[in-house]
Amino acid sequence: MKIANKLIRILSFGVETNKSRDFAEKATQLNLITIPSLLIFIILAIASLKAALPVAILNFFTSLVVLVLLFMLLRSNRFSSLGLGISYVFAISILTNLILGSSNLILLAATMLLPQMFYSSTTFNKASVTLLVFAVLLTIVLFVLPVMGLPADNIFYANRYYISVGYIIYLTAISLLSFLKNRQLQELEIKNIELKNDIKKRSENLAKLSHDIRTPLNNIVIISNILSNQIQEEKLKDMIDTIQASSNNLMSTLNSMIDLSISEMPKDSDVLVPFDLQNTLNNTFRLFSTQSGTVSFSFKYDERLPKNLLGDPVKLKQIFLNIVESIIKNKSSQKVILDIKINKMQEAGDGVDIYTEIKTNAPLLLHHADGVSSTNLTDGSTALSNQVFIEMLDLKIAAKLIRENGGKLNVKLTSQDSQINFNIRLLKVPTALKEEIQQPEGKEQGINEIVPETSEISKAEKFTTIDVKLENANVLLVEDNLINQKIVLLSLKKLVKNIDVAVNGKEALDKFGTSKYDIILMDVQMPIMNGYTAAKKIREIEASTNSHTPIIAITANALMGDREECLAAGMDDYISKPFQIEVLIQKMRNLLEANR
Repeated sequence: MKIANKLIRILSFGVETNKSRDFAEKATQLNLITIPSLLIFIILAIASLKAALPVAILNFFTSLVVLVLLFMLLRSNRFSSLGLGISYVFAISILTNLILGSSNLILLAATMLLPQMFYSSTTFNKASVTLLVFAVLLTIVLFVLPVMGLPADNIFYANRYYISVGYIIYLTAISLLSFLKNRQLQELEIKNIELKNDIKKRSENLAKLSHDIRTPLNNIVIISNILSNQIQEEKLKDMIDTIQASSNNLMSTLNSMIDLSISEMPKDSDVLVPFDLQNTLNNTFRLFSTQSGTVSFSFKYDERLPKNLLGDPVKLKQIFLNIVESIIKNKSSQKVILDIKINKMQEAGDGVDIYTEIKTNAPLLLHHADGVSSTNLTDGSTALSNQVFIEMLDLKIAAKLIRENGGKLNVKLTSQDSQINFNIRLLKVPTALKEEIQQPEGKEQGINEIVPETSEISKAEKFTTIDVKLENANVLLVEDNLINQKIVLLSLKKLVKNIDVAVNGKEALDKFGTSKYDIILMDVQMPIMNGYTAAKKIREIEASTNSHTPIIAITANALMGDREECLAAGMDDYISKPFQIEVLIQKMRNLLEANR
């Protein structure tokens, strides 16, 4: 196999590196027949130098012409005309060799290669007709050789019946094989087209499903963020944080549905919030209090850990929600007891490494792997890799979030119990900021970025450090959905100078032509004129004025290629729903600063 591949690479003359795949395949196939035929004619020329000079001259000339045509074929894109020309040169030379009285049997080899050469260089019908004409001419030449004064003992004349009949039979077999090959290729092409259409249809359905889910989910995420920053009552705040964590888990599940790999999923911007780790975990486990007949918790917390740490409590809730829900879903006993230990690994620099161990009193069931699904996990199953267990227990969300926080999720399953452990790194609260954490005992801070408490700045405005340019920005929001309009206006109206609304791309162009905007937030799917077209037309207008207005695509389209399509339309950045409002604000600020 290796020798064959190497030989094919040599005979292709590197055509696959600088031509289209279709051209390279055809040229390589023709080369595999042309090169041996060319060698045959060179040998014929050399062998005829002393005995038959005219035959030698003919074959040297044939070889030269074929080399020129082959060189032109490899340098140009005219495969059909040049490939067919090579085949005609060989066919004419074979007949001329016979007329001149050539008696070298190696000429038969070139004659046998000729049908494959024609079928490789042109269409099946054209090749079949040409070869039929060649067969007739070959028979005529073989039977009139004596009339031309050639000796009767010439090997081709002496065996003319066998050669004619045998060649016709051979030609018929080759034609049938070529026909069968063409028919199979056509059937494969039809199936390939049908498969592509089916994949396209499925992709469109997935895109529509993703879009329809992301739009309302985005509203839930943004509203819960706003409420989280305005509500101080511990129980209500905990419920809001749980809504955020559950929404994020739903988002990850949606990404899995549309076959986005975990590595390709966009990493959320880091949010550093001071929070009480022990209280956060207690509140998370309390969510399962209604399932007291199904699950109970034994929680041991290392008192050496600092009371307040910097991190994202929502993501931390996501991790534990994903793990606990997976354990409950896959439990093998009627009631599962979870022994949870939170230990301090080490404290270095500005960070604290934390080790978490979750152990169950019974084994877990595996329902998601071929050949491993059973009522109990056998000891032999422990040979499976850690990643396989993560996939089978649907812990991809937790594994991804832990990995983003510098840790690793490990799963150990036996026939007696189950153990899940991971390490994460959280930051210590700087001494200068500890005095600014004004919250009751055991309560989590809810803002997404630490800023001094002032009477002039409301909770809704603490999403990020507000840049002066952003505060004075005139924004155009292009969005056809009324609920989405209200959500964005509610989130941004206190952070920017002014927001105008357009319900489609055409209205956005009209407003753009009469007002000066510092930044545009553009939806993609809209009636009358979509966001792609509107962005392109805005860029066309700006080309004549030497200006540039930043455009951010805010869309529920989040499949592979959607971001590239937005950027190709002239947009500067892209954010998919659902998104954190802090991320949108940061993107706006970055573009405004870059556009100064």
